[in-house]
Amino acid sequence: MYNRLRFPLVRALARSCVAVAALAFLASALPSSASAGSESSKPRPKKAVAAVSARPNDGSGYWPDFSNTGYANTPANAGGLGLRAYPGKLTDYAPNMSDSKPLTLDFPDNSVISFKRFRALKVIIYGDNLTFVGCLFEGTIPNDNLVQVYSDNNIKFLYSTFKPSSYSRPPGNDGTVSSSHSKPGTPFNKSWQLATTMKEAVAVMDHNDIWGNAGMEMVTGFPGRPSTWTNNYIHDMADTSHDVYHHDGIGPQSEGNGGPMVVHHNTLASLGNTNALALQGDGVYNNIKFTNNYVSGWGYAISIGVVNNAKNITVTDNVFSAELEQLYGFLYGNLWGGSARGSTWRRNLIQARAGDGNRAYSTTDNGKYLWPTDPKTHTTDYTG
Repeated sequence: MYNRLRFPLVRALARSCVAVAALAFLASALPSSASAGSESSKPRPKKAVAAVSARPNDGSGYWPDFSNTGYANTPANAGGLGLRAYPGKLTDYAPNMSDSKPLTLDFPDNSVISFKRFRALKVIIYGDNLTFVGCLFEGTIPNDNLVQVYSDNNIKFLYSTFKPSSYSRPPGNDGTVSSSHSKPGTPFNKSWQLATTMKEAVAVMDHNDIWGNAGMEMVTGFPGRPSTWTNNYIHDMADTSHDVYHHDGIGPQSEGNGGPMVVHHNTLASLGNTNALALQGDGVYNNIKFTNNYVSGWGYAISIGVVNNAKNITVTDNVFSAELEQLYGFLYGNLWGGSARGSTWRRNLIQARAGDGNRAYSTTDNGKYLWPTDPKTHTTDYTG
């Protein structure tokens, strides 16, 4: 793997990001009677709750969390494919799978693979327009790819779980918080670093549970083929006591010139040193939609480039929560071209409660507006 410098310091451009997302599957997760572990179920909400009043794993089910993402919460007809709901257990893809051996998957184009468990040093996937539904990918490969995809056009992961093999639940996360409030999370030597695509496929990532790693390095999309991240629970990055990893949620994308991309209604919460949305290059990012997400922790929570040249960026209806400790701020460099570049920032709120880890905000900030141009809260929305 390449070396990545700690953000927000200026870094060398990394190998171009490869792969993820296309058409959005905005399916509602249903509760399941799944077994205990990181995918255990909780009741669905009995009444409506405002986004700024909810947190992941609070029992409301408003945000993506353990109750509504991952293989054990797969509903019937996930992705409109006519499949059954999670049957109560997974089928091993192959006998004698282990963390010490790579696993190569070669499927016919247009295959749908459901309710399979893949455990390996590295899962290497060949085939185009593949759809994985209700699957588990687990292993231990520090500083490398747990899942490495060779697809030309499209790849989809729906209601699947990506995790270290040594743990059923993230260390420090008892299922009542969005992500562990304490370090280090999964130790480096039991972690995996990335899932990435080695060719130009874009992917749909919907209702997945992803943790114990350091990023999801995938292409941001091409004109007419946006990458799409919806309803995912991305949390509990690995080895958060150290700077060996460059902790990213969606990303890193280190060259710029990325988009189109849809990031809608995800939980992006973890201690870490970089970004929930890690678009970290100096090329032009264009047509990025970041909407209705729960974001907490990180270094700078989101980065949309490291120079002020992005255009057609939409950041709306997000909850930026003070739940977790944050190293720097919510937007890298306060870089925001605004309406002059076709961009929109509206209805982004701060959530702050007593005892939260981000001490820059207090209960007096709760429910107030966050502007991209300064870290203070406001009683009126941003209009620039």
